[in-house]
Amino acid sequence: MSHCIRFPGGHGMIPIVRRGEMGLNLVSFSLLFLEPGESFSEDTGEDETALVILGGSCDASAGENRWENLGARADVFDGAATCVYVPRESNYGVTARDGVEIAVCRTAARRNSAPHLVRPEHVPVIPRGRDNWSRTVHDVVDARVDADRMLVGETFSPPGNWSSSPPHRHEKDDLPRETRHEEIYYFRVRPRQGFGIIRLYNDDRSLDETITVGHNDTVVITGGYHPTVAGPGYSLYYLWVLAGKERRVVTRDDPNHAWLKEKG
Repeated sequence: MSHCIRFPGGHGMIPIVRRGEMGLNLVSFSLLFLEPGESFSEDTGEDETALVILGGSCDASAGENRWENLGARADVFDGAATCVYVPRESNYGVTARDGVEIAVCRTAARRNSAPHLVRPEHVPVIPRGRDNWSRTVHDVVDARVDADRMLVGETFSPPGNWSSSPPHRHEKDDLPRETRHEEIYYFRVRPRQGFGIIRLYNDDRSLDETITVGHNDTVVITGGYHPTVAGPGYSLYYLWVLAGKERRVVTRDDPNHAWLKEKG
């Protein structure tokens, strides 16, 4: 079974992967594309939901909260994200201003909380790694947002650079050594004809899959290590959504490659 979902195209709300599919029990992911003046709304039901604006601008609501003119970047490579967090048993609405593209991230939630707006200036920008495995990570929905299970962020890899490196996994509830979290990666590439590569594997190689990803592709990660590299000359972006029993993530590095962190 391939863990990659190629973008099907379309307009409006486009489901990419739902809970119950491809080994996911907690995470769902969709894309919302609206032209100027178009609107979309829905109830959240049992899912907490994060609306991450990929590009363009919109007005948005969550429960009784209303915000105008959200979205400060033309596309994902143009700065930090704006995000609206919507709790379970609530509702949200979006109306596009100049056209908008939104990643709709949903995770099964056990409790209610309050809506929360994350503006670009609130997003921590964190450099990670070094040499040709340096990248920049933006934490969008983190501990500052009173979510139940959800964690959301964005990773930016320069051309030819690796991320999720040294290769790590989060597939077992085994504190303090490791936590189990489902995850999806949603990719974008600049320029759009470019590509990246992700390798999914485990210790005994019963999982060992290498996937070439392109603009708008999604990869489902339910276990194993998952290092990723940007193609030469192409900047690689991926949005990541994590959910598990714990809201903190403790990863286990592949012991064959953990020495990278110790290198001077």
